[in-house]
Amino acid sequence: MIYVYISLLLIASYLLGSIQSGLIIGKVFRHIDIREHGSKNTGSTNAIRVLGFKYGIWSFIFDVLKGGFLIFLLKILNATELYMYNDSLNFISIYGLVAVFGHAFSIFNDFKGGKAVATSLGVILAIEPLIAVVILVVFFIVFLITRYVSLGSTFAALAALISIIVRVFIPLNNYNLQSKIFELFIFLVLTSLIFIKHKTNYQRLKTGTENKM
Repeated sequence: MIYVYISLLLIASYLLGSIQSGLIIGKVFRHIDIREHGSKNTGSTNAIRVLGFKYGIWSFIFDVLKGGFLIFLLKILNATELYMYNDSLNFISIYGLVAVFGHAFSIFNDFKGGKAVATSLGVILAIEPLIAVVILVVFFIVFLITRYVSLGSTFAALAALISIIVRVFIPLNNYNLQSKIFELFIFLVLTSLIFIKHKTNYQRLKTGTENKM
């Protein structure tokens, strides 16, 4: 029965991630379909650019929250049977990964979506808060220097990957090698997805046509 509950939670994670908050906020509060403006992306960066900071920042907040919501909930409920295998493998981050895929390939938006950055941040914040702080610092440093969100996101993703690699080989409190290797796999997938979703941004950076924030 426990596998049924896990399956239902994975489905719930995907559906939660699939909610395109920027699209909803734009239509409800500004009567704007952000898919028709800016980069035509439904992620928080385009939401901020098209809707303005006042409305767009809520898209960012909701995108972050949906990445970490189920992880935080399961931790608060201490429902270890739903994320711990044989008391040795903590696979709770899989719920966040599925939410990110929902965000990037939304069932409510013809399997299109955002570029996975904010929702990935939510996942990392829920499972490795110290790494989340590191990547936020890296993002803002790169962004303030270049004014390119895409570059900030890319360097932040690389910082996250490097940090979890260090986390695997330099044990800290509550260290579990099997679980940390699983987290490394999750981080690799998240980083790869962010790179793939930013492919057009890299092409525009190469030609000098990328928009600055």
